[in-house]
Amino acid sequence: MYAAFKHSHMLFIVVSFLLFEFRYVLKVMKKPQGKFLTIFPHINDTLLLVTGVSLAFIAGFNIFEQSWLAAKIIALFLYIGFGVLALKSSGIKSFIGFVLATATFIFIVLTAIKKTPYLIG
Repeated sequence: MYAAFKHSHMLFIVVSFLLFEFRYVLKVMKKPQGKFLTIFPHINDTLLLVTGVSLAFIAGFNIFEQSWLAAKIIALFLYIGFGVLALKSSGIKSFIGFVLATATFIFIVLTAIKKTPYLIG
């Protein structure tokens, strides 16, 4: 059961990131996103969250004992905020939001892989 949730979670991560990057490129190119790209990311992100919470529950992780998990959750909120900035604003604010969202995503992935919020050392 754990392996199924883990692989599903990783798939939803990749899809979420690719959708964000694609939506930003469409925004920059001033192309319409269409109904699919306005609805599907929310469905995918909901499944991503459900599998993440399920994994933490199955593995018995406690946010107060696992600093890397707490860092991922805090970074997730930052990623969402930066993503909204990237997709909803314009000009340099949008670009800065995009760069910060991408950097935050990389931090989240590296934190999950290394099981530590300290990426150096």
